[in-house]
Amino acid sequence: MATRKILVLDRSDALADQLRAAMASSAERPEITACSRVGSVAEVLEEDGPFDVLVAGASLGTRSGLARLRLIHEELPGMALVLAFSRRPDASLRDIVRTGAVDLLQLPIEDKELAEAVERAIELSGAVRTPEAPLAAPAPAVPVAGGPGTVYTISSATGGCGKTFYATNLAYFLARYTQKRVCIVDLDLQFGEVSTALRLRPKYTIFDALQREDTDEADLQAHIEEYCVTHETGISVLAAPREPSEADRISPPDVTRILEAVRNRFDYVIVDTPPALAETVLVAFDMSDLLYVMATLDLPSVRNMSVFLSTLERLKVPTEHVRLILNKAESDVGIDIEQVTKLFPQGFESVLPYAKEVSRSINLGMPVMAASPTAEISSLMAGGMKLVLPEALQGRVAEDTTPKKAGLFRRRSK
Repeated sequence: MATRKILVLDRSDALADQLRAAMASSAERPEITACSRVGSVAEVLEEDGPFDVLVAGASLGTRSGLARLRLIHEELPGMALVLAFSRRPDASLRDIVRTGAVDLLQLPIEDKELAEAVERAIELSGAVRTPEAPLAAPAPAVPVAGGPGTVYTISSATGGCGKTFYATNLAYFLARYTQKRVCIVDLDLQFGEVSTALRLRPKYTIFDALQREDTDEADLQAHIEEYCVTHETGISVLAAPREPSEADRISPPDVTRILEAVRNRFDYVIVDTPPALAETVLVAFDMSDLLYVMATLDLPSVRNMSVFLSTLERLKVPTEHVRLILNKAESDVGIDIEQVTKLFPQGFESVLPYAKEVSRSINLGMPVMAASPTAEISSLMAGGMKLVLPEALQGRVAEDTTPKKAGLFRRRSK
């Protein structure tokens, strides 16, 4: 295996020296390069790179420093970034998040914690670079072999159930283990959040795709990928309209055209929906191979799930095509999880707890299964999602998501 390369960017060499000492006994034994002239970082990246990890020191903890790091991340998204600051930067959380950092460390820091953070960043960098990763670059624009792709729709009767969270993670999971092409269609036409959750800035949206002058279906299929934006994990996204008013100009036949076009270009299509049974959403239900219905552990959500499932029965949606997900489940909230599960004889495919890793992954713009693959919530999600995979791949899922004894991303407390 090639030696991993780390670049430490800071006006002082102290952080680079500490990292060399901290990584001296590491199995990785990476090559560490120090750059003390911030203005020369572009030359170092070009001449001495590529680097797996960039560790940015305290001198980058300014607005201009964060802006520079954001530009570096946009140019080199496969290089993991770790921020090591002595104090919180005088900048907004948005500015910090936009750097693409996978960890934020508080200086001074113990050698062990520094080494663990960098080793974890190396793993994340490898997930983007290696062939087994979720796809380095999108495949050429060719029709899916063997016919239209599989469509999975994520739905719920109430807001705040985590549909976008589950949709992005399911997309990542399928891309990761099948190494096939996956696209998320954000069908929450008024307030879609897929692009925000993945920190994407799409140039076009589903509305733009429908404004094409060509009305031929084959032409829309041929050009649909031009309206998608690709996440660094390889997932493609067809974003929701920029303005809520544009949603009113998208009809159910329009949704049919879009989904037909997308599933003829991708192996898997994940449809994120609003918490409403609008006609545009019903189109997605009709075209779906599986329908995931989500609820949270509170009485209104559970009650509405029951009503929602009854409605699906009246709509002739086959029960075997429906999967239930209970999200944000906690003990001691006045509702017993076992009692809730008894209300739904078909059972829950996954019962997912609150997890701090989720908020962190959202701030990073990454699915939690990519940012924290061995976290409990990632393992629990994978346990349900693997059922859609061929049996030969299911064993690999179990191996990859087995929690390790020692957690990473530990931060130094003041």
